[in-house]
Amino acid sequence: MSRLTPAADPAVADGLTIRPIDLGSDADLDAINRINAADEELAFGASTAPTVEQTRADAANTTYWRQHRLLAERDADGHPEAVGTGWIGLPLAENTDQAMVAPVVHPDHRGQGVGTALLTGLAQIARDAGRTMLSAWGAVPLDGDVDDPDLPANRLAVRFGMSRKNVAVTRVLDLPVDPNLLDRLWARAEPHLDGYRILSWTDRTPAEHLEAYGVLLRQLELDEPDEDVVHEAPEYTPERIRIAEDRKARKGLRSLVAVALAPDGSFAGNSVVEFHGGAATTLGFQENTLVMPDHRGHRLGYALKVTTHRMLASHAPRLRRLATWNSHVNPWMIQINEDLGYRAIGREVTYQG
Repeated sequence: MSRLTPAADPAVADGLTIRPIDLGSDADLDAINRINAADEELAFGASTAPTVEQTRADAANTTYWRQHRLLAERDADGHPEAVGTGWIGLPLAENTDQAMVAPVVHPDHRGQGVGTALLTGLAQIARDAGRTMLSAWGAVPLDGDVDDPDLPANRLAVRFGMSRKNVAVTRVLDLPVDPNLLDRLWARAEPHLDGYRILSWTDRTPAEHLEAYGVLLRQLELDEPDEDVVHEAPEYTPERIRIAEDRKARKGLRSLVAVALAPDGSFAGNSVVEFHGGAATTLGFQENTLVMPDHRGHRLGYALKVTTHRMLASHAPRLRRLATWNSHVNPWMIQINEDLGYRAIGREVTYQG
């Protein structure tokens, strides 16, 4: 993609340039990190803080994804100042008609057309790749009309032909978690386990569990309560799981995993917490939690989450906060999170079009 100067767009201020990042440039990668950190600190009160080398690894293509990153720069007294960044992911194995896009504007430069310029560049990459659908995510306030046309995320979505497909509530948990609370929640779940056992590991799935864990991950995609989002669930083969784990290791991403083992020896559910392993990292994410349909009603969700949150004390003592998202049509997981102490801070809309 060539350099784009979108000043002809009336919504974009003069002097703004959009260009591809140079993966070999530490300065470009550091600029991305600083923009993302400012965005995360505003949204969550903590940040993932990857290193330049970790971000370089994160930006590399994989067997299943091709991706591009853009940098928005504005002239500041004759020198370019980085004011935003954009990411586009092009799935290669499934959802091959889609492009996932994420423009991020530094908080000090919002409302000045930077998001529009970034999304213009990302949409052009999608068109050049033959993709016919964009998927994007936008933050909106916790209260008020989620479809308010004056909200910046909604304005941007409409401008690019996207509409709301799902609403999730953003929640955060202050760390460390009181171990007494975790003990009480475990005591609430344990009498209902009925022969189920909770296994745990970090970072890398034990070889003997790869096949079963792949079935579980696919079921998570199939069961995800995401309303009207158009999404084809991947097949998680052992090879694909290993490729993903190797990539996480290169970009410094740690995983704490808990799995429910049913009395018949099958996997009944899982929960995952992820965070960067850097010394400056203060923000982690509660990722997927799943209980397979035939195994619900045993309070496995509580047991799985208590297990991963207990692991945080020894594996990630520097984290200040976890963030997670729950679809508003998933009251069971919302209750578990609220019992753990997660509090709602906003909403995230999934847009497609």
